[in-house]
Amino acid sequence: MLWTSAGLREHAAFVPEDPHMKIINQKQIHAALEHVTALLKKDGAAQTLTVQEWLDAAQFRPAQFPSSLPALEILNLLGFGDELLRAERPG
Repeated sequence: MLWTSAGLREHAAFVPEDPHMKIINQKQIHAALEHVTALLKKDGAAQTLTVQEWLDAAQFRPAQFPSSLPALEILNLLGFGDELLRAERPG
């Protein structure tokens, strides 16, 4: 399997074939973060925090985060705990 950074062949690196390993591209990461932000807004959140900070808050009050808690746990497991989620309402 070949992995390329931003589609540039000169930066290609060999990634070993592993049936359990999947590569997540930037577009997929961005889409996942936007989806979780929408779930946070659905749950009534209105702040900008990291995934880990949202997860910490949600684990203490799981009933307040019924839509977003599972997604936050997955993002954190995938190593995106430091990513900012802007659940602020516009205006």
